[in-house]
Amino acid sequence: MMRFDSFLKKSAPVTISFSYYSFKQKIMKTFNLDRMILFIMLLASLSLTNESCKKAGTISNEVLSSELVTQSVNSKANTLPHTKQYTADVATAWFNLLTDITKTKPYTPGPALRIFAYSGVALYESVVPGMPSYQSMYKYLTGNTIEFDNKKDYYWPACANAVIARIASKIMQNYPAPNLASVQALESSLNASFQNEATPEQLQCSVEFGRYVADKIYDWSKTDGTLNPDGTLAVCPPYVPLGGPGNWVPTPPGLFPAVGMCTGSLRTFIPNIVNTVLAAPHPPYSTDPLSEFYQATNEVYQSRNNITDDETRLVNNWRDIVGTNYNPPAHSLRIVTKIISKENLNLEDAAVLIAKQTIAASDAIGAVFKSKFHYALIRPITYIRNVMGYSTWNSTFNTVQHPSYPDEMSSTASTVAILESYFGPNYSFVDSTHKSLYGEWSYPSLNAMLGDIVQLRVNSGTSFRFGGEAGVIQGRAVGQMVNQLPFKKP
Repeated sequence: MMRFDSFLKKSAPVTISFSYYSFKQKIMKTFNLDRMILFIMLLASLSLTNESCKKAGTISNEVLSSELVTQSVNSKANTLPHTKQYTADVATAWFNLLTDITKTKPYTPGPALRIFAYSGVALYESVVPGMPSYQSMYKYLTGNTIEFDNKKDYYWPACANAVIARIASKIMQNYPAPNLASVQALESSLNASFQNEATPEQLQCSVEFGRYVADKIYDWSKTDGTLNPDGTLAVCPPYVPLGGPGNWVPTPPGLFPAVGMCTGSLRTFIPNIVNTVLAAPHPPYSTDPLSEFYQATNEVYQSRNNITDDETRLVNNWRDIVGTNYNPPAHSLRIVTKIISKENLNLEDAAVLIAKQTIAASDAIGAVFKSKFHYALIRPITYIRNVMGYSTWNSTFNTVQHPSYPDEMSSTASTVAILESYFGPNYSFVDSTHKSLYGEWSYPSLNAMLGDIVQLRVNSGTSFRFGGEAGVIQGRAVGQMVNQLPFKKP
């Protein structure tokens, strides 16, 4: 008699259908008579186990357990369906919604990145059991385990829907006035769309798994330093300017205290990355008109004074205008979701890409603020008014209230590093994020966008060129470190 393992090697994989009739038709099409007899003998010898999460209409327990048959035929312990068989629609729908929500207060860039990053990790962890080539990053980064049942027939889009709805809602509630209505609406809408794609039993176990993953990730999020032990928001103590030549002071017109001092002290996803990628020293501060520092400031002065209409549109395209624009981290994420849709990525690829991009953007912001307060460098407006003597000069919009070096565009640069690892350095695209307001911007490469952003910071009068360039170097370094994380199994 032919050995069963030899039989498997010569036979096509078996797909167990939802009804006895379709099951029989699959068998008749796949096997010749001898093989079918062997297969029937195998079925007769199998013990009947595992009632959970059965599809409606599967063959009764008196005939077979479909999970066990699939496991035996494939000769693998993990019988879960593959995540990559599904589209990325559920992922792009969710991250488009989250970026929409963060247009409003209190989801400024810091809180927005917490929402994005933990939602990105949760998405990945909710579908990675169906990705045989990948492994849990939660376990790698925390040492803890997310359990799953490899005999359950999870419907991965439902897992993704449940996990993001729950984790985003929980993190939003860390901040005042959480916007939960739209989250609940999208979750319900997607669940309704799944009704024709999966059985009630499948959906139930998938939702349960997604919520379980979200709770695990949320518990981890509470340890990053954002919250006090009682769950309230931790308050960052006021920053005391260092004083002395070249050090940051509050900028006009508001002369407000610095913000973001504690951002560089929060726990990052990659341990100690804020020190690993600390920006190199900036050009020495000097008031000498022949010095590099003076010349860099003069470039800002001249560029702002001669800014063109197109340059002004580009400046506004990347501004953080609450209620109108996507803030820069959200803007970068919108570019990612558009590329995912344009390239028709499947759910597996989208989950990996979004997890990497959101982790990188979050860690890059931590790194840049660590460097900002390490160097505590003045803003161009302070130098232009007090050293160059143009006492009424202003940038195109109010300068943000924190030190200038390096520029916070490192978050965008980290996104570029992640995207280049997928699509290559010469990937061309169109940024239409704020098309109705500021038009479209076509780029022959991802790096070309970074060049534009460095220039717009100079043109706006808010940052030195060397600050933008340092932000690019730092952001790319963060992105490269995230790319090196062992998402794939060794």
